[in-house]
Amino acid sequence: MLISDKFNSVIRVLLINSLEGQPNLTLSQLSKKANVFPSMAKKLVLKLIRSEYATIGKGIRGIKITNPLKLMKAWGYCYSIRELDKAEFVAAERPQYVMVKIANIAKAQGLKYAFTVFSATEHVSPYVAPSATHLYVLKKDIKEWQHIFFSQNILQTEDGGNVICLLVDEEYFEGVWNSREMMVVSLPQLYADLFSYGGRGEEAADEILSILSRKLNNV
Repeated sequence: MLISDKFNSVIRVLLINSLEGQPNLTLSQLSKKANVFPSMAKKLVLKLIRSEYATIGKGIRGIKITNPLKLMKAWGYCYSIRELDKAEFVAAERPQYVMVKIANIAKAQGLKYAFTVFSATEHVSPYVAPSATHLYVLKKDIKEWQHIFFSQNILQTEDGGNVICLLVDEEYFEGVWNSREMMVVSLPQLYADLFSYGGRGEEAADEILSILSRKLNNV
């Protein structure tokens, strides 16, 4: 990553809040949502202000993102999904079937997850048929996922699996949403994931930008 995990978390929260048309966050609210100390939240917000991505004060309540799409594009260049820790598994079924199975398992077991990359674009704007299943899971839950996948005859590999579990902390689940009984990452996170994934992912990321641009114009 070109920026710290804490900075990623702050940007993610501010973008989701802004793009969903929610009231501006105070530093205290941002600190809590991004899971960073208030002093660190202030330091990182000041960086955004100096780069003219945000404003605060002068009659504005809370932190205002001046141009959400511009910040999201900048974030895409600084973020890398490929640097995240992961566990890979091999499943014989098609990704669409595996996704339904994962969603049902997670609901039954109370496990947190969210689909991303092309597994998520299926629910936003179908662009590329997924050849693999990408999802975020909590680091602390990976042993439970491993046990479940073994019981479902989905075998773990060191590399080259078609079910890729990205191991993250709670912050990555900010703004996840339900689509057809499946949990999907927030659109800002999906944009960053697709852009950093590369190849057709960059083209799909442009489609996410178009969707969000239309959404902002209708607010």
